[in-house]
Amino acid sequence: MTNEEKQLIKDCRIMIVGKDDFITYIKEELGKLDFCNIEEVEIGENINGQDTGILIEYTGSGLSQTSDMNSIPVIYPFDFVDGAGAIVVFPEDERDWLGKQNMRQWAAEYMSGYCAFWNVEGCDWLHDALPAIKENKTSEAAMKTAAHICARIAANIAVGRDVKRYPHFYLVESGVWRAEKN
Repeated sequence: MTNEEKQLIKDCRIMIVGKDDFITYIKEELGKLDFCNIEEVEIGENINGQDTGILIEYTGSGLSQTSDMNSIPVIYPFDFVDGAGAIVVFPEDERDWLGKQNMRQWAAEYMSGYCAFWNVEGCDWLHDALPAIKENKTSEAAMKTAAHICARIAANIAVGRDVKRYPHFYLVESGVWRAEKN
């Protein structure tokens, strides 16, 4: 990483939605990429119709805890038990999907259905994990994988690289990167 890229990361404003142990894993991964001024912001329950717990905000200039989720990129990571996924939303992107009752289950079904429809190879594991996801099972390995994905996406956003944005997504099994394709 160049000095210029490190400075861009320090000045970056991105939010990653997560809660509980997910927060710790995300902070660890972001620290490896020189993100600083990491601020945990309690956003309460039912933001956009979803219980999101804590929102983490990465700021270069120490923004207030009242920053608007609609004004900066937001990364939504998902623990899919046998792997992980992430959806990125920029301010101008469609957001009506955020009101889903169980966002994790919705995302898993959405990604699994997308992969089946477009014949994306290597995604059968997600379909097989749907029963465990519906039972709200989690996996430390999947959370760590999702945290790793988020940190890489955040770094790419910070330095101006293209990232997959909703309705596109990131999907990973066993530490192998898979960005869905059209």
